[in-house]
Amino acid sequence: MLFSKQLVAAVCVVLLACTTTASAATEVSVNIVDAPRSQEKWGYAPGTRKIQPGTWVTWSNNGQDPHTVTAVDSSFDSANLDPSEGFSWFFDQSGTFPYFCALHPWMTGKIVVSGRWSVVSDPPIVDSAQPATDPPTDSAPAAN
Repeated sequence: MLFSKQLVAAVCVVLLACTTTASAATEVSVNIVDAPRSQEKWGYAPGTRKIQPGTWVTWSNNGQDPHTVTAVDSSFDSANLDPSEGFSWFFDQSGTFPYFCALHPWMTGKIVVSGRWSVVSDPPIVDSAQPATDPPTDSAPAAN
């Protein structure tokens, strides 16, 4: 009996570890750069970021002026980001998402989302004190 409880506990730990790792979203960053460069060299670094669905992208204003991260299709907008501020957006659908700085429209970038993202469901809850049984049904047993 002790061995079976230890086995069930070990299986639960492994399932939980695998699920947490597999379902954790990826995070990537994009820097917003400006001065001391000339204005025509201001922008987002990298200018194009390729990611998979299920990824958080965080833009960080590492410059000296306020900037925005505004999607061309208006699907996201950071509002004004002062120096040292950031903005994050979760991309769960494939596609190309061009964006720009509303304060400096020559600053442009794009996020390219491609690939597959699989969601791993939560592991089953195992109560080691209860034996495994078939799931309950809504109908009463047939009378003989």
